[in-house]
Amino acid sequence: MSAPFRTPHPESTPTDRTLFRVNPMSYAVIAIFVVAIVWPVTAYPVALGWLVLLPAGFAWWVARTRTRVDEDGVHLSSWRSRSSVPWDRVKGVMFPKNGFARLVTTSEDSLPMGGVSFHDLPRLSEASRGRIRDPYSAARTDEPA
Repeated sequence: MSAPFRTPHPESTPTDRTLFRVNPMSYAVIAIFVVAIVWPVTAYPVALGWLVLLPAGFAWWVARTRTRVDEDGVHLSSWRSRSSVPWDRVKGVMFPKNGFARLVTTSEDSLPMGGVSFHDLPRLSEASRGRIRDPYSAARTDEPA
């Protein structure tokens, strides 16, 4: 007996639509970096042994950085801290030129939203149930057919 066919979920449409993570392809970069430092570290372990901390630290950052959106608010997690912002304290989202989106609170604090970039705006709007608006999808629905 064979298993029923399931359509694959590409990385751009994850199964959990409320969780935003750093792109998993970052682990490939970590693997390439490990391969690049193997020879120098094995040749000079005393002088260059500390280099193994760099890919380990980057892997820790990739694994810990994420944003979850639910009915209670926005839950932010980074490599060093976790915080939750209820919806009544959310003022909006800012997209800087480089890096992840930033959550702006009513007290004008700007918190990094790990794993959320500009192309995630439609999914972010859907996960927040319209609390964070996607102006581009609203413009598409207003256009006559």
